[in-house]
Formats: sequence, structure tokens, C-alpha cells
Amino acid sequence: MVNKNEINFIGNKNVKGKVKNLIKEECKKNYDGKIIIIENADPGFDWLLSKNIKGLITQYGGANSHMAIRTAEKGIPAAIGIGEFHMERISKQNIIEIDCRNRILR
Repeated sequence: MVNKNEINFIGNKNVKGKVKNLIKEECKKNYDGKIIIIENADPGFDWLLSKNIKGLITQYGGANSHMAIRTAEKGIPAAIGIGEFHMERISKQNIIEIDCRNRILR
């Protein structure tokens, strides 16, 4: 489990699903129903929100970042700005749970 005090959780939903890591994988198809991992929470990744993703995790970014605002608007659970240490651990997983209500990422 990741330290909940360092993460900006967006929304109050709980999702668990397969991971698509765009840091280590090429940006190709197969986003539908997956929790997406990206490095930055910037507008360059806005296109992901049209791909029916289940959730979003970013290494960098804050509660007021572009992707935090956009995921909130779309009702997509997100963990924004989890940091390098936690990203290293999370990015090795095949299935991740984002529990925004309880502020848990595992």
C-alpha cells in the first residue's frame, strides 16, 4: 500500500483493474477499461480521457494540475503526483486499486 499522505486523490470512487503503463509501453491502442499510468499530469495526455479509461495515476502533478481537473470533470478516479518512489513500485504491478474515498492506492 502506498502512503496516502503524499498523493492527490481525485473523486470518491474505488476502481480496480489492469494496468496500461504509458511510461514503459508504447502509446498504442488497448486503453479501454484500464488504469493508465503516465509520468506527467499535463494537457498533452488529455486525449486519454476519450479512451474509456478506468482510472489514472501520474508520477508528477498536483491537485490543481490539468489532469486532476479533467479527471474530476469526467468522474474518473485518479491518483495524481504519487512521486518517483511509489511510481517505481506501482509501475511493476499488473492490477492496481485506486480507492479515492479512503485515500488508498494498492
